[in-house]
Amino acid sequence: MVAPLVEIASDFLARASSTSEVLTLNLTNLLILIVLKALIFGFGLFSVGSSARSADDTALTQADLSGGMCFMMYTAGSEDKLSCIQRTACEDPKTASEYATAAKMVYKVHKMLGMNFSPVYETVLNALEDAKTHSLRGGDCAAYQW
Repeated sequence: MVAPLVEIASDFLARASSTSEVLTLNLTNLLILIVLKALIFGFGLFSVGSSARSADDTALTQADLSGGMCFMMYTAGSEDKLSCIQRTACEDPKTASEYATAAKMVYKVHKMLGMNFSPVYETVLNALEDAKTHSLRGGDCAAYQW
């Protein structure tokens, strides 16, 4: 599991150093990831009937890191990273489910406030749901063609 994370991180850094363009961190995407992680943490902490959580439950996982980097690269214009997001979601459906729940809440808040929700994020949410469903049905994540 460490090898894909290293590969994604090196690809992320390669994009920053190999092009003539300056890689800019899209603060909106970073903010969305932070809000989603905070929502997930908050739900886990304040859910009804839950038991105490350990520090390991709140730490960033490899799925958080690899999926987050792929998400930032995808929203920065690297459309081939959608398959990376799907693969990460398929390999860790529990984390994918948590992010999907938080993302749906953000989507509903946008709609309630009359704000536009970017089609890019809708595409990611739909792809995440497809990959999660594939995994939960017992599908092979490695053999599936994203």
